[in-house]
Amino acid sequence: MRAGRGRGGVTIRLWLLVTLLHQIQGVASRDPVFIADIQNQTVSEGRNVRFACRVENLGSHKVAWIHYENSAILTVANHVITRNERITVSRDKRQNTFYLHIRDVRETDTGKYMCQINTATAMTIAGYLTVVVPPDIVDQESSGDVIAQEGNDIKLRCRARGSPRPTVTWKREDGQRILFNKTTELLEYEGEVLRLSKVSRMGMGAYLCIASNGYPPTVSKRILVSVDFPPMLWIPHQLIGAARGKTVVLECYTEAHPTSLNYWTRGDGNMIYDSEKYHIENRKGNPEYKIHMLLTVRYLEEADYGTYRCVAKNPRGETDGTIKIYDSGPPPTTSPPPTTEAEMFEKINNQVWDVADNRTRKRPSPLAVSGHEEGEQRNMIEFEPSLNLPAISTSAVTRALPLMPLPAATLLSLLALLF
Repeated sequence: MRAGRGRGGVTIRLWLLVTLLHQIQGVASRDPVFIADIQNQTVSEGRNVRFACRVENLGSHKVAWIHYENSAILTVANHVITRNERITVSRDKRQNTFYLHIRDVRETDTGKYMCQINTATAMTIAGYLTVVVPPDIVDQESSGDVIAQEGNDIKLRCRARGSPRPTVTWKREDGQRILFNKTTELLEYEGEVLRLSKVSRMGMGAYLCIASNGYPPTVSKRILVSVDFPPMLWIPHQLIGAARGKTVVLECYTEAHPTSLNYWTRGDGNMIYDSEKYHIENRKGNPEYKIHMLLTVRYLEEADYGTYRCVAKNPRGETDGTIKIYDSGPPPTTSPPPTTEAEMFEKINNQVWDVADNRTRKRPSPLAVSGHEEGEQRNMIEFEPSLNLPAISTSAVTRALPLMPLPAATLLSLLALLF
């Protein structure tokens, strides 16, 4: 009997336990359940986005959407609670899905969005929204064009915004290195602030700050750095020699910023202008603060010799340099006269006296006159400048000198009579 009662009690207990488990399972099966995760989303500013929350066995419970960072309840069931007109809610009963819509998303919309069910202990699931904003440079918080005197320090600032936060890189527009100081120079520099110590004219030019965050477009700002300094001059040739009638070009090289007023004067201070006599030209160099000054003086005359001044002047100072043109004399046009006694004798011996013309003539070559008549010989005689021997009166000479070489003694006697 006791054994039977014992076995029956165990059976009853087992039934009661099974019944209790079924009841528990039945109650549990009627509680709400999230059947899918909420997907994280990344969108560009200005786009539309939609979050989906799928729930089963919702029963009489309500679904709410909450922006976690702002601690703001956006919607409850089918009602919009927030005053943000860009937010709406919808429900797909067949899919048991609640949708949160955000139109024209902005950077401030970034954050965690929670789908919450109002059970005794709130059930929550969340997705994250990332709003990416292409970089933008804030002009009001960035440097404009800068003017500094040579030797001063310069600080350039470039403020950029965007999401993710942009990286700012500095470069020179001309591709040259950035001169931070006398010992440090780089092609690029990363950071919102660029500091240049004791800037020189070599650091003058356009600087670019470039902002990027991985989402196009990349943007940049151009900042012009001007370095002021007084004019400096370099003259390659300060003394120039030229003969009369020649044309010469005078040169001066100048560096100055702001751009200098460049002009030429004579030594007496009179300014030189473009004319038939003078041509003035200023050629810009690289960099543009370098100027090549040229003055062309055409067809030199006596009055053109002397001192010339090239002058450069700007608000920071003034400088000048001098160039002198001197007469180098005419170039040789004829061979020099004979200087030795032998050359003088040869010159005289090659000439004969012509009584008819009362002048000296060059002695004809025997080879040149052979086989010709006397009339033809006269036509073939070549004339050359005489030695300016004194004329002999026709009354003292009754016939021409014979066409033969004179003895040396005779020549010496003749020379003695002449000189």
